[in-house]
Amino acid sequence: MSLLVPLAAALLVSSAQIPLATQVQLPSGETVELAADFLTYEADKQVLTARGHCELRTGEMLLRSDEVTYDEANQVATASGNVMFVGPGGMAAVADDVRVDLRSFEATLQGGLFMQKKGVTLEALLTAKTPQELRAMGETPVLLSGSRIRRTGPNAFVVDDLAFTPCECGPGDPSWRVEASAANVVLGERATLSWPVVYVQSVPVFALPWLYLPLAERRSGLLLPAPTFSGVNGFTLNQPIFITLGRSYDLTFTPGYYVGKPFQELTFDPNPEVQGDEIHYREPHLNGVRGPRLLTEFRYVPSERTRGRVTLGLLHDSRPLVNPEQGRFYYYPREAGQPERYVDAPRGMRGEASWQHYQDLGDGWVDRVDASFVSDGFYTRDLTADVIARELDYLRSSATVFRRKEDSYVGLDVSLRQDIRFAYRFFQDNRIPSQLDPTRPEIPSPKTFQRLPGLVMALPERPLFGGLIGGLRAEYTRQAPMGAGFADDGIDVFRPNGTYTPYKFTPDPADPWRRPVDPGQSNGVFDYDDRESRDRIDFTPRLSTSLALGDVAQLTPSLGLRQDVWLGEVSGRTWQRGYPIGNLLLESQLARTWSGEKSSYRHAIAPSLELRYVPGGWGKVPSAGWDRDSGAKAQPYDEIDRAVPLRFDGRTQGFLQAVLAVDQTLRVKTGTNTVEPLRLRIGQGFDLSRYALLYGGRPDDDQPILRDTFARLTARAGWLTAGGLVRFDPNAGRVTQVSADVTLDDTKGHAVYARFDDIYATSQAAIDLGENPFLSGPDAIRRPLDALVGSVSRESVDLPPAKRAQALIVGTRLTLGFGLGVRYEALVQPLYQDSTNQEHKPFAQQTLGVSYGPACNCWRIEGVVTKRRDSGLEFSGVNLNVTGFGAFGSGG
Repeated sequence: MSLLVPLAAALLVSSAQIPLATQVQLPSGETVELAADFLTYEADKQVLTARGHCELRTGEMLLRSDEVTYDEANQVATASGNVMFVGPGGMAAVADDVRVDLRSFEATLQGGLFMQKKGVTLEALLTAKTPQELRAMGETPVLLSGSRIRRTGPNAFVVDDLAFTPCECGPGDPSWRVEASAANVVLGERATLSWPVVYVQSVPVFALPWLYLPLAERRSGLLLPAPTFSGVNGFTLNQPIFITLGRSYDLTFTPGYYVGKPFQELTFDPNPEVQGDEIHYREPHLNGVRGPRLLTEFRYVPSERTRGRVTLGLLHDSRPLVNPEQGRFYYYPREAGQPERYVDAPRGMRGEASWQHYQDLGDGWVDRVDASFVSDGFYTRDLTADVIARELDYLRSSATVFRRKEDSYVGLDVSLRQDIRFAYRFFQDNRIPSQLDPTRPEIPSPKTFQRLPGLVMALPERPLFGGLIGGLRAEYTRQAPMGAGFADDGIDVFRPNGTYTPYKFTPDPADPWRRPVDPGQSNGVFDYDDRESRDRIDFTPRLSTSLALGDVAQLTPSLGLRQDVWLGEVSGRTWQRGYPIGNLLLESQLARTWSGEKSSYRHAIAPSLELRYVPGGWGKVPSAGWDRDSGAKAQPYDEIDRAVPLRFDGRTQGFLQAVLAVDQTLRVKTGTNTVEPLRLRIGQGFDLSRYALLYGGRPDDDQPILRDTFARLTARAGWLTAGGLVRFDPNAGRVTQVSADVTLDDTKGHAVYARFDDIYATSQAAIDLGENPFLSGPDAIRRPLDALVGSVSRESVDLPPAKRAQALIVGTRLTLGFGLGVRYEALVQPLYQDSTNQEHKPFAQQTLGVSYGPACNCWRIEGVVTKRRDSGLEFSGVNLNVTGFGAFGSGG
């Protein structure tokens, strides 16, 4: 949108020669009509006066006022009393009085207000009879006023005492504005402001010596600066620069600087028995950054079918290098009686990149990319203070091209993962600093498996013949680390310090943290339990039919097959595994409907019984490492490898399972709108298998039949949305999972929400000692892909018992008067205990934000304070979201 031509500009153009006649032809060829209730001309004074309902009209412009005078001798035109102006492009203006000197091209205004209108036609604006009526029409994205205006070119003006609001603030006076002592305005291009000050109501809140503002939809220029302050990185200032590359492309460069968190003051006591000999020293905080940063964002929308965004951020970090093996700084060997001294080798260049892309290629073909990369594992936690974001273990990227039709699907995809648990650098060598070892040996890093690539072909279920319905899915997958044939993990999962923990390991009391060295980790040899790159073909056909049992029930039997073939790229070995899957679903429904005056209510009870049978199978899942023994331990990679219960050597363990459930629903229909305010599902899992004691099979034959009992509830009513899930293990007599969420939202900016999760699962201490993480816990965690229920939840003898993990997130959003907003959120872990003093510290993180924004909500500024566990209250940031400044703005 372009800024409206001010009223004074219209007078400068249209009033250069106001004739005596009511209609004249200007030199430009444009016809001007002047009409009024009373029109006089004083020849001796050369003054033309028009009074009462004065109208000055051209083809696309209209000026109305109570009185218009033109002093021909002094070349001064004056319009006074309810002055209003309408012009092309949605420009409009109202004023009490306007005086224009046509010799100096200066205009003096009283009560002047310039507006840019949208959502209303020029014809509608021309019908406005009063300034109030004109102002109320349509939307007003720009409001501007000034005491004096001088034209310096065809579309250029200098404005004194400028005050403007560049967004839609609704009726009445805007609650905020920008004032400047002077402004140079080029209509449709830009405005430069001298000493601009932002006022909220009548209170100045922000000032700059100079500001450049683009005044077109896609005009290059400076965007609003973004100062922030966080507890991790201290003060940060970013200044976005917007560059348009036509209507379909643009760039935003955002240079910035991170001041960094101040050094921490530490004390070292070489002899605790002697007072007064403490040594005070300084050391940087482990997390955070310090230095300049440049973020580049490229956006493109070349057509309605294609859109995307590419970002690249580069940061030169002067903080000390981190040791990825220990997750702390590198230190020189400690000198006797002295504190540790860190190696001040800067981390250097770090960065991030992302690409989001979507394209509809036509004829059902689509390609999509959602990729994010960081330079090192600590990059995310160094730039954010949020507890949840800092605890992410992997960063996932994917790209796919697929064709989806009603009767088929085919797709090619790539999925990449970055392991961000440790501080390893991904695109640079990880080497010991030269200050510690001049040879700078490389530190081995984990090799994360990727999907490179995956090819999926599916034929959705469709009628075949004789009432049969058939479907087919085939998938080729290559799972491999980037640039390597095997992961070189060693005996167990990769550990940065190169050790491992044997199953049921007993620590040495003299050195409880010591673990044996893993001889197979990072030795460059494919041995032990190393994972090799694998190619797999998965083939899954399915046939089903449906039989009506009178009007009482519906019976749906189905028969499927899963066949997998693997190729080990290092060993050259092949494996195959297959098994049939029989399924039987019996379901019924009892429903009743009540009709009211405006709505009808339908309550339904739907019992169902589902049986699934896998008699066993042929072949087995690939084994681990180089071991060629036919009974070697199986090494499944993903959910397809683990699709059924496996014996030790990877053979299929047959099963017969069932789930009995009852669903209840309540639906309300009002007119053509149907809602479901209540749904309840209660069920019980059964495992009816009889396991034989075979080599590599289960250690016990008699397993209980019952599996988890579960109940799931969802409810919606007005402002309320709620849901809950409970799972109970009848064999152990304990609740294995409780999940609940509730939200109250009045859609007017007031909301309260909470989510609670309680899961009984294998403890991390047991996992560290070799326990299977899927051995205990709720059925939803233990259940394989092709099974209805999971295995028995159990705990191994002589290993730490399973533990409960609980998390509660509660929060609220409130919109107060005068544009104020408040939000609060807490992450609570009720069972957390400090490992040192066993003190309960349930609050992991609390966040409080207080914000202000005008009624138009075109911008909102928020101050945030955070309280994290074992940390004091800190001011963690200032967020400025700008969404409605016409051509400029950020956030949303």
